[in-house]
Amino acid sequence: MIQKKNISIFLILVVIALLIDQVSKLLIVSYLTPFEPPLNIVGSLLRFKLTYNPYGVFSISFGPNILYYIFSIIGLFILTYIALAFKDKIGVIIFSFIVGGAIGNIIDRIRLDYVIDFIDMGIGSLRWFTYNLADAFITVGAIFLLVRELFFKKHEKTETPGGDKAD
Repeated sequence: MIQKKNISIFLILVVIALLIDQVSKLLIVSYLTPFEPPLNIVGSLLRFKLTYNPYGVFSISFGPNILYYIFSIIGLFILTYIALAFKDKIGVIIFSFIVGGAIGNIIDRIRLDYVIDFIDMGIGSLRWFTYNLADAFITVGAIFLLVRELFFKKHEKTETPGGDKAD
């Protein structure tokens, strides 16, 4: 059931995440060009390197482009419903950033037919996949949800089929 009290905080945080993502991409595109050497931010540990990703997460191809739109839009509806159904604010906040990041990448895909990635992290030649702030919002949000569920969520006692309470 949707909690009406969550709608305003959800919308505000989604817009904030979306604006941070889109403004960062606009700035990067105006200062960097693809295939030029990366701009070191923190030595070779953190660099900015403009790339265009026509594929999915970690540049993995999942088939025709239409699948990216279909999966993204279905996922957005599901995540938005879950976020608005949370009874606590922390869950709403976490899901707001995940949804804001997802919308940021969907906007790129609709507007450009690819996603703008620019954050390049690693040590020497050991590099992670190039990503953007939308990806960071999604990934960090997912990690927070996982940690929250595993370590901080109070597990309610449930009844076993015999009527006994179990942990």
